[in-house]
Amino acid sequence: MAKTKVNIQSFQLQLIGWQAVVFCVVLMSCGLSPGVEAACTPQKDFVPVPEDQYDRNYSSINTPGARPLGYDSGIIYYLGANEPNPCVRVTGTSGSGRRVEVMVQTEPATLDICVRDSTQTEIDNCGSGTINLCQEASGNSVNFEFYCKTGCEAGDINFWYRFTVSPDGEDPEEWCFDRTGTDFPNTLGQIIPPGHVNNPVTRPPPTSGLTRLLPAWTSLLIMLVAAFLFSQ
Repeated sequence: MAKTKVNIQSFQLQLIGWQAVVFCVVLMSCGLSPGVEAACTPQKDFVPVPEDQYDRNYSSINTPGARPLGYDSGIIYYLGANEPNPCVRVTGTSGSGRRVEVMVQTEPATLDICVRDSTQTEIDNCGSGTINLCQEASGNSVNFEFYCKTGCEAGDINFWYRFTVSPDGEDPEEWCFDRTGTDFPNTLGQIIPPGHVNNPVTRPPPTSGLTRLLPAWTSLLIMLVAAFLFSQ
Protein backbone atom coordinates (compact mmCIF):
# COMPACT_ATOMS: atom_id res chain seq x y z
CA MET A 1 0.00 0.00 0.00
CA ALA A 2 2.83 2.39 0.95
CA LYS A 3 4.71 1.47 -2.25
CA THR A 4 1.63 2.23 -4.34
CA LYS A 5 1.29 5.63 -2.65
CA VAL A 6 4.94 6.48 -3.38
CA ASN A 7 4.49 5.52 -7.02
CA ILE A 8 1.43 7.77 -7.31
CA GLN A 9 3.33 10.72 -5.80
CA SER A 10 6.25 10.10 -8.16
CA PHE A 11 3.89 10.01 -11.15
CA GLN A 12 2.29 13.29 -10.02
CA LEU A 13 5.69 14.96 -9.75
CA GLN A 14 6.64 13.76 -13.22
CA LEU A 15 3.32 15.03 -14.58
CA ILE A 16 3.91 18.46 -13.04
CA GLY A 17 7.39 18.53 -14.52
CA TRP A 18 6.12 17.71 -18.00
CA GLN A 19 3.42 20.38 -17.65
CA ALA A 20 6.10 22.95 -16.80
CA VAL A 21 8.13 21.93 -19.85
CA VAL A 22 5.10 22.19 -22.13
CA PHE A 23 4.22 25.61 -20.64
CA CYS A 24 7.73 26.94 -21.33
CA VAL A 25 7.62 25.61 -24.90
CA VAL A 26 4.29 27.35 -25.48
CA LEU A 27 5.69 30.62 -24.11
CA MET A 28 8.73 30.45 -26.39
CA SER A 29 6.61 29.66 -29.43
CA CYS A 30 4.57 32.80 -28.73
CA GLY A 31 7.67 34.96 -28.35
CA LEU A 32 7.09 35.37 -24.61
CA SER A 33 9.90 33.25 -23.26
CA PRO A 34 11.22 34.48 -19.93
CA GLY A 35 14.67 36.01 -20.17
CA VAL A 36 14.39 36.93 -23.87
CA GLU A 37 14.88 40.69 -24.28
CA ALA A 38 14.13 41.32 -20.62
CA ALA A 39 12.54 44.66 -19.76
CA CYS A 40 15.10 47.45 -19.52
CA THR A 41 15.84 49.04 -16.17
CA PRO A 42 15.07 52.79 -16.34
CA GLN A 43 18.10 54.96 -15.72
CA LYS A 44 16.13 58.22 -15.56
CA ASP A 45 12.63 59.68 -15.79
CA PHE A 46 11.78 61.87 -18.74
CA VAL A 47 10.93 65.39 -17.55
CA PRO A 48 8.51 67.01 -20.02
CA VAL A 49 8.72 70.69 -20.91
CA PRO A 50 5.43 72.56 -21.53
CA GLU A 51 5.15 73.46 -25.21
CA ASP A 52 4.74 77.17 -24.45
CA GLN A 53 8.11 77.03 -22.68
CA TYR A 54 10.06 75.33 -25.47
CA ASP A 55 13.53 76.64 -26.17
CA ARG A 56 13.34 77.39 -29.89
CA ASN A 57 17.00 78.32 -30.28
CA TYR A 58 19.56 76.01 -31.84
CA SER A 59 21.55 73.94 -29.33
CA SER A 60 24.50 71.64 -29.79
CA ILE A 61 23.91 68.12 -28.50
CA ASN A 62 27.10 68.56 -26.46
CA THR A 63 25.65 71.52 -24.53
CA PRO A 64 24.96 70.38 -20.93
CA GLY A 65 21.30 70.70 -19.97
CA ALA A 66 20.16 71.76 -23.46
CA ARG A 67 16.44 71.10 -24.09
CA PRO A 68 15.64 72.42 -27.60
CA LEU A 69 11.91 72.01 -28.36
CA GLY A 70 11.62 69.99 -25.15
CA TYR A 71 14.05 67.28 -26.30
CA ASP A 72 16.57 65.59 -24.03
CA SER A 73 19.79 63.91 -25.17
CA GLY A 74 21.21 60.42 -24.83
CA ILE A 75 24.04 58.18 -26.00
CA ILE A 76 24.04 54.61 -27.27
CA TYR A 77 27.59 53.41 -26.62
CA TYR A 78 29.34 51.29 -29.20
CA LEU A 79 29.24 47.54 -28.67
CA GLY A 80 32.76 47.26 -27.32
CA ALA A 81 31.99 49.60 -24.41
CA ASN A 82 29.78 46.96 -22.71
CA GLU A 83 27.35 49.64 -21.56
CA PRO A 84 23.59 49.04 -21.22
CA ASN A 85 21.23 50.62 -23.71
CA PRO A 86 19.65 53.89 -22.57
CA CYS A 87 16.33 53.23 -20.82
CA VAL A 88 13.97 56.10 -19.94
CA ARG A 89 10.73 55.96 -17.97
CA VAL A 90 7.71 58.01 -19.07
CA THR A 91 5.17 58.66 -16.33
CA GLY A 92 1.69 60.17 -16.32
CA THR A 93 0.25 57.67 -18.79
CA SER A 94 -2.56 56.33 -16.59
CA GLY A 95 -6.02 56.50 -18.10
CA SER A 96 -8.01 54.84 -20.82
CA GLY A 97 -6.12 54.60 -24.11
CA ARG A 98 -3.57 57.34 -23.38
CA ARG A 99 -1.05 57.77 -26.22
CA VAL A 100 2.66 58.54 -26.15
CA GLU A 101 4.28 60.40 -29.03
CA VAL A 102 7.91 59.33 -29.46
CA MET A 103 10.28 61.64 -31.36
CA VAL A 104 13.94 60.71 -31.93
CA GLN A 105 16.70 62.33 -33.98
CA THR A 106 20.32 61.20 -34.20
CA GLU A 107 23.21 63.63 -34.41
CA PRO A 108 24.14 63.75 -37.21
CA ALA A 109 20.68 62.95 -38.55
CA THR A 110 21.91 60.08 -40.75
CA LEU A 111 22.47 57.25 -38.26
CA ASP A 112 20.28 54.19 -37.69
CA ILE A 113 18.49 53.98 -34.34
CA CYS A 114 15.66 51.97 -32.78
CA VAL A 115 13.27 52.44 -29.84
CA ARG A 116 10.69 50.22 -28.15
CA ASP A 117 8.80 50.10 -24.89
CA SER A 118 9.55 47.34 -22.40
CA THR A 119 6.56 45.25 -23.53
CA GLN A 120 7.55 45.25 -27.22
CA THR A 121 10.22 42.57 -27.07
CA GLU A 122 9.52 41.44 -30.63
CA ILE A 123 8.83 44.85 -32.25
CA ASP A 124 11.55 47.07 -33.70
CA ASN A 125 10.69 50.72 -34.33
CA CYS A 126 13.75 51.80 -36.29
CA GLY A 127 14.63 54.71 -38.51
CA SER A 128 17.54 56.33 -40.28
CA GLY A 129 18.16 59.71 -38.68
CA THR A 130 14.68 60.21 -37.19
CA ILE A 131 11.82 58.28 -35.62
CA ASN A 132 8.27 59.55 -35.19
CA LEU A 133 5.63 57.26 -33.75
CA CYS A 134 2.51 57.58 -31.61
CA GLN A 135 1.45 54.52 -29.65
CA GLU A 136 -0.89 53.48 -26.87
CA ALA A 137 0.64 53.47 -23.40
CA SER A 138 1.00 50.00 -21.93
CA GLY A 139 0.53 51.06 -18.30
CA ASN A 140 0.64 53.84 -15.72
CA SER A 141 4.26 54.35 -16.74
CA VAL A 142 6.23 53.11 -19.72
CA ASN A 143 9.92 52.27 -20.04
CA PHE A 144 11.47 53.01 -23.42
CA GLU A 145 14.73 51.45 -24.56
CA PHE A 146 16.95 53.01 -27.24
CA TYR A 147 19.23 50.69 -29.17
CA CYS A 148 20.71 50.07 -32.59
CA LYS A 149 20.82 47.06 -34.89
CA THR A 150 23.42 48.30 -37.39
CA GLY A 151 26.39 50.62 -37.06
CA CYS A 152 26.80 50.06 -33.32
CA GLU A 153 30.33 48.79 -33.77
CA ALA A 154 31.42 51.97 -35.57
CA GLY A 155 31.12 54.30 -32.57
CA ASP A 156 28.76 55.96 -30.11
CA ILE A 157 25.39 57.24 -31.32
CA ASN A 158 24.31 60.60 -29.92
CA PHE A 159 20.61 61.35 -30.20
CA TRP A 160 17.82 63.71 -29.16
CA TYR A 161 14.53 62.29 -27.85
CA ARG A 162 11.18 63.61 -26.64
CA PHE A 163 8.06 61.97 -25.23
CA THR A 164 4.67 63.67 -25.21
CA VAL A 165 1.68 62.10 -23.46
CA SER A 166 -1.81 62.78 -24.80
CA PRO A 167 -3.94 64.96 -22.49
CA ASP A 168 -6.43 63.12 -20.32
CA GLY A 169 -9.95 63.46 -21.69
CA GLU A 170 -8.99 64.05 -25.34
CA ASP A 171 -9.64 61.50 -28.05
CA PRO A 172 -6.24 59.75 -28.22
CA GLU A 173 -6.49 58.75 -31.88
CA GLU A 174 -7.41 62.27 -33.01
CA TRP A 175 -4.64 63.68 -30.82
CA CYS A 176 -2.07 61.44 -32.52
CA PHE A 177 -3.43 62.35 -35.94
CA ASP A 178 -3.13 66.09 -35.23
CA ARG A 179 0.50 65.89 -34.12
CA THR A 180 2.81 67.31 -36.81
CA GLY A 181 5.77 65.06 -36.08
CA THR A 182 8.20 67.39 -37.88
CA ASP A 183 9.65 69.59 -35.12
CA PHE A 184 13.06 68.00 -34.70
CA PRO A 185 16.03 69.90 -33.21
CA ASN A 186 17.77 70.08 -36.60
CA THR A 187 14.87 72.23 -37.89
CA LEU A 188 16.10 75.08 -35.71
CA GLY A 189 18.44 77.52 -37.41
CA GLN A 190 22.03 77.22 -36.32
CA ILE A 191 23.34 80.35 -34.62
CA ILE A 192 26.10 82.17 -36.54
CA PRO A 193 29.21 82.17 -34.32
CA PRO A 194 30.58 85.52 -33.11
CA GLY A 195 33.14 87.09 -35.43
CA HIS A 196 31.88 85.17 -38.46
CA VAL A 197 32.48 87.09 -41.70
CA ASN A 198 30.45 86.28 -44.79
CA ASN A 199 32.28 85.82 -48.07
CA PRO A 200 32.31 89.12 -50.02
CA VAL A 201 30.00 89.30 -53.01
CA THR A 202 31.76 90.29 -56.26
CA ARG A 203 29.70 92.62 -58.41
CA PRO A 204 30.51 93.88 -61.94
CA PRO A 205 31.72 97.51 -62.16
CA PRO A 206 28.97 100.05 -62.85
CA THR A 207 28.58 101.31 -66.42
CA SER A 208 28.13 104.99 -67.36
CA GLY A 209 25.20 106.31 -69.36
CA LEU A 210 27.46 107.00 -72.35
CA THR A 211 28.64 103.40 -72.42
CA ARG A 212 25.06 102.15 -72.38
CA LEU A 213 24.07 104.52 -75.28
CA LEU A 214 27.11 103.77 -77.49
CA PRO A 215 25.66 100.61 -79.11
CA ALA A 216 22.48 102.52 -80.04
CA TRP A 217 24.43 105.42 -81.64
CA THR A 218 26.59 102.95 -83.55
CA SER A 219 23.57 101.22 -85.01
CA LEU A 220 21.98 104.54 -86.01
CA LEU A 221 25.19 105.69 -87.74
CA ILE A 222 25.43 102.46 -89.73
CA MET A 223 21.80 102.84 -90.84
CA LEU A 224 22.42 106.46 -92.04
CA VAL A 225 25.56 105.44 -93.99
CA ALA A 226 23.71 102.57 -95.62
CA ALA A 227 20.80 104.86 -96.57
CA PHE A 228 23.17 107.43 -98.05
CA LEU A 229 24.97 104.83 -100.18
CA PHE A 230 21.72 103.34 -101.36
CA SER A 231 20.41 106.73 -102.49
CA GLN A 232 23.46 107.37 -104.73
